[in-house]
Amino acid sequence: MVKKFWLKGINITIIVVIILALISPIFVIPGHAVKLKEGLYNKENSYEVLLLGSSHMNGLIDPEILYDNYGINSFNFGTGGQPIDVTYYLLKEALKIHPETKIVVLDLYYLGLKNEYGEEGYIRNVLDNMKLSYNKLQAIRNCTPKSEFIYYLFPILKYHNRWSSLKKNSKNNSVNYKITGFEAGDQKYGEEIKGEQYSEEIGEIPSKSEEYLYKFIELSKQKGFKLVFVNAPYDYSSNDFEHWYIDDAAMYNRVNQIAEENNIPFINYSLEEKMKEIKFDFKEDMNNVGHTNIWGAEKVSLDLAKFLHNNYQLEDYR
Repeated sequence: MVKKFWLKGINITIIVVIILALISPIFVIPGHAVKLKEGLYNKENSYEVLLLGSSHMNGLIDPEILYDNYGINSFNFGTGGQPIDVTYYLLKEALKIHPETKIVVLDLYYLGLKNEYGEEGYIRNVLDNMKLSYNKLQAIRNCTPKSEFIYYLFPILKYHNRWSSLKKNSKNNSVNYKITGFEAGDQKYGEEIKGEQYSEEIGEIPSKSEEYLYKFIELSKQKGFKLVFVNAPYDYSSNDFEHWYIDDAAMYNRVNQIAEENNIPFINYSLEEKMKEIKFDFKEDMNNVGHTNIWGAEKVSLDLAKFLHNNYQLEDYR
């Protein structure tokens, strides 16, 4: 009798878990859903180059420019506020669907985060739009507080009161994101850089960020893809956040050390000499103090496209 009771309880629990897993995606707040699902789970598309990172990457590299100039197939997985640890598990999920990936271009801006976890809304931009998988479970375990595990696993428990807005939000889910994942603004910042972009000091990388940077390097060796590190143009002095590494320039010097030790290219588009090389005008080519606009993104995209074409054997898909 007791055995039957426990078996019945287990069966009911399994059924409830399955129902929660099936219903939860309906309650996810719209945002990057269309973009991420198109890039992650559309197996009809093939990407040799994956572009990953925060909003700095989201508005930095336009895959259409890579394709139009050199036939490079790529997808931009950048999302606002994407912490580096979340990026790692997003990449693992993407590689599972797109094992043909040859190059991963990684935006390093969020290395500067000193908090153990990123902001919930930014984390949800990614995890809420990943299908239930081992990678998602690992991401929840390592990138979110224990008290929030269940809410990331089953978003319906977080958003159960959204019934009345589902119809309205279903329209938002059909936002016409570019199939490439790229999004940049069309404003002109109109101001020069106010901070110091160069330092001779070798700084540090916050411990968790450095741990995950080495995880990316190890993953590249395991899976056989090449890493390219990039840093988007932005004014370092704008990073006066309480939980951010205080000296961006010194931190990137440490990144450069790690890159050289592991034979990884590091293209820092925030350095004055690199801006001059690609004729990047901070006043005209930035949407705001921290993000490129469509004109700035075109200049950076053209430069990266040329770099990838000249240094790697990539198929021309045109």
